Amino acid sequence: MTSRLSIAVVGGTGAAGRAVVQEAVSRGHVARVLSRHAPDDAARVPGTTHHRVDLLGDDGAGVAGDALDTALAGVDVVVDTTNGQSPTAMKVLTVGASRLATAARRAGVGRVVVLSIANADQADYGYYRAKVEQERLLAGAGAATTVVRATQFHEFLELFLGHGGRLGRWARLGVLPVPRGARFQPIALVDVARALVDAAEGHAPAGGVPGPGPDATTVTIGGPEILDARDMARAWRAAHGSRRPVVGVPLPGPLGDFFRGGGNLVPDRRWGTVTYREWLTS
Repeated sequence: MTSRLSIAVVGGTGAAGRAVVQEAVSRGHVARVLSRHAPDDAARVPGTTHHRVDLLGDDGAGVAGDALDTALAGVDVVVDTTNGQSPTAMKVLTVGASRLATAARRAGVGRVVVLSIANADQADYGYYRAKVEQERLLAGAGAATTVVRATQFHEFLELFLGHGGRLGRWARLGVLPVPRGARFQPIALVDVARALVDAAEGHAPAGGVPGPGPDATTVTIGGPEILDARDMARAWRAAHGSRRPVVGVPLPGPLGDFFRGGGNLVPDRRWGTVTYREWLTS
């Protein structure tokens, strides 16, 4: 039986972070939520504490050392679920990861777990490159490190379907646009959280390979099925009562190339259990 751990979840108010906090608490661990803003009452997981930590700092110089030191004092494991896709926010994956690694080393944290993206090192895309750098920096925290690379979450397709999404100009024409020629292997956040907390406990999913540091391991997990983006959009349309037609449109640039080439798929690493349709109905 795993002993009770003190786990600091960085980015613990985000979707992935909240799922990790809930999973950790359900297993009897003590969870600390580290984020820039406190969770509202509806999002707060009972029995957790919150520490306001901004890894970039409002003044550009980073959060005061004692604030981050206080948040990590006595912590056994750090789980980093931070995210940022705009050029400014993406610095949390590089500058922020460097500061977090330094603080974790200073606090004597025994284990670091990093949430990343399946095959991120095979895509010539800025966000993916930043994730790989985040992996490398956190592997330098002086602790046993596990990088968990997951395929796209079930929620991912919605980044394309809405007016404000990557294909928003098409959505504004009254259609449901999806990347032409793309397939996805979506995974549920609850399954990702299960893998991250397993790693925090020291027994990550099988199939790990040497990671980005001397005491680091990388494991890759994928959803239980591989689906065409059009089929996913049709299922989404049915679940939401929409009548908009599904249209495949070009997704330009290296990310489109990555998806069309199947770089986002890991058919031999089907680890998740919740299918896309099961997630939609829930």
